[in-house]
Amino acid sequence: MPGANNDVVVINASPLFDRLVNGVGPDTSFSTNGVNYEYGYYLVDDIYPNWATLVHSFTCLTDDKRKYYKKKHESPRKDIERAFGVLKKRWSIVRHPAHILHMDTLRNVTYTCIILHNMILEDSGRAICQGEYDDAPDPITTLNEDERFAILLRTRKKETNFSLRADLVEHIWRNKQQNGGGNDDD
Repeated sequence: MPGANNDVVVINASPLFDRLVNGVGPDTSFSTNGVNYEYGYYLVDDIYPNWATLVHSFTCLTDDKRKYYKKKHESPRKDIERAFGVLKKRWSIVRHPAHILHMDTLRNVTYTCIILHNMILEDSGRAICQGEYDDAPDPITTLNEDERFAILLRTRKKETNFSLRADLVEHIWRNKQQNGGGNDDD
């Protein structure tokens, strides 16, 4: 239905976390500010839910730490938006609505455009890094339905979302202070 695919509807229907929930995703655990986190995260804007795997910026900037965090949070998001702008400009296939295509076709078209763009950058010597690509198949999972549901609940835990954001704020602020305090590119 036109207009029904807003960000929240799309993320709830997205296969983005399927590999993670099925126990076959890569290990994305990490530690920040002395706290261990089981799953990686995506930087998102305020329309998305407060899940453990989605990290927002701040709307109310009450101190320098939050201001600095907001700047650091929004910078990579803008880079991604800019990259998709390049893809839309270079290949008009990603410019138009594609709701008639099957999800696998959309995924393949998007991956193909990104790979072609990266190949062009590599050939022109403008690539940020030279990558090795591993298309190994996912291992067979042996998780039962209860285990999958438990992982799903952990990835959507609000408390983890709030503590992760607070830990990231402290981590980024501490790095700024350790690097002399004046360098905004750290």
